[in-house]
Amino acid sequence: MAIGLVLALGVAVETKATNLALPGVNLGATSFEDGGGGLGTLLQWSTSRFDATRNYNADGDRITTRYDKSVWIHRLHYAYTANIPVARGYAGAEVIVPLMDINLQSGPAHGHSEGIANPNVGLYVQWLDKRLFGYRFESRLSLILALPWGNYRPDATLNLGTHYTSFNPYYAFTLRPDQRWEISGRLMYLWNGPSRDPEMRVTAQFGAPVHSIRPGQAFHYNLSASYALTPHWRLGLGMYQLQQISADRINGQAQARTHERIFGLGPGVQWRKAQHRLIGNLYFEGLAENRAAGTQAVMRYMYVF
Repeated sequence: MAIGLVLALGVAVETKATNLALPGVNLGATSFEDGGGGLGTLLQWSTSRFDATRNYNADGDRITTRYDKSVWIHRLHYAYTANIPVARGYAGAEVIVPLMDINLQSGPAHGHSEGIANPNVGLYVQWLDKRLFGYRFESRLSLILALPWGNYRPDATLNLGTHYTSFNPYYAFTLRPDQRWEISGRLMYLWNGPSRDPEMRVTAQFGAPVHSIRPGQAFHYNLSASYALTPHWRLGLGMYQLQQISADRINGQAQARTHERIFGLGPGVQWRKAQHRLIGNLYFEGLAENRAAGTQAVMRYMYVF
C-alpha cells in the first residue's frame, strides 16, 4: 500500500475576492495496486517533480502574467499493519514526512523555500482477500490528519506548511478482474480547520485586517488501471481530479469564486519483485480553475518487511 502527499501547486488571485490556496493533498502520488497490503511493516520513499508555466482564474481562463513554478517533493512514509482484528480487517498506523523545495516566479516577484511541510499521521483498517462481484478485492480506510508542524511564518514569501490542521481521510481499493488486470482507486475528502495566524500577504490582498482564515473543503480522487506484461512488470494509466466544494472563508465570511479544480492524466509503469516495488507515473494537467496546471512526474520505491 502507499500514500502520498502533493502540495497545492498554484493559485490565482481574483480581484473580487481573496483566494486561499488549498493545502497539500495526494494528487496522483498513489496509483497501481493501491488498496493492497499485508501484515507487517512498509517503508516507502517517493519523489515528485512538478513544473507549471500556466496559471488560471476562477473561469478557467489562463492568466497572462508571467508564471513559472517548480516543486520537488520527497516523502518518507512508514506504515505498520498489526495482527489486530478490526471490522473484519486489520488495524494499522502510518506516518508521512514530506520534504519540499519550491521555486516560484509570478509576475516580477520571485520566491524560493525548502524544508519540511506538514507531517501526516493516520490510523487505518486494512481488508485483505475479500470478494466483490466474484473478483478478488482489497481495500483500506484511513483517517489521516495533516498537523501544522511544517515550516511556516506569517511573513514568509513562500510557506511549505500551514498554521491549521487538515483532516484528509481516504478509502483505497484494488479490484482484480483476472490474473493480469487490476483497477485501483483512492477516494479522498479534505476538511481544513481555521488559522488565527494568517500570512501577511493575505491581509495585503484582502485590503483589511485579517484575523482568521479557513480554506474550503474539497473532494479528490486517484484512479488507475494496469496490466501485467510479465510477473515483474506492469503498464497502465493513472488519473486524478480535485474539486473544491465550499468557499474559502476570511474573518468568517465566505469568499466568492474561490473554488479550485484540477485534472491530471498520464501513463505509468511498475516493477515488482519479492519485497521490492518501484512505480513511476507521469501526469499532464488541465481543466484548472484558481490554480496552476502543468506536468508532474512521480517515482516511488517501497520495501515490505
